[in-house]
Amino acid sequence: MLFIIVFISSCGNGTQKNNLKGKWMVADVKTEFDETRVNPATLQQVAELERQTVLNFENDTLLVLNVGDSKFNTFYTFDAASAKVFYSFDAKGVNMNELGFVRNDTLVAISETPVGKIHVFYSRAK
Repeated sequence: MLFIIVFISSCGNGTQKNNLKGKWMVADVKTEFDETRVNPATLQQVAELERQTVLNFENDTLLVLNVGDSKFNTFYTFDAASAKVFYSFDAKGVNMNELGFVRNDTLVAISETPVGKIHVFYSRAK
């Protein structure tokens, strides 16, 4: 009987578990900018800066953000129902920010800016 309960609960309702542990690298960056408000060189710079970001999920709560030469330790949570990742720079998640959502082994982060959106697609490093 216990086996059946464990099996049924592991099948669940399609929600994902927090299996983010490891290094995630930028696989692609797409921008949706109003090109009448920003020049193409600036778009290229923004995309290159995003490509420098590496996410290291150390365990179920510690996310290390590496942006170029800078390193930030953050607290994070994973909401299995929505497959969203939230992070905070404080120790226990008082001011949580949405990092993105996980779909098909890809973490997708979408940032809104005054001139458009930036979509960053992360894949687990091999």
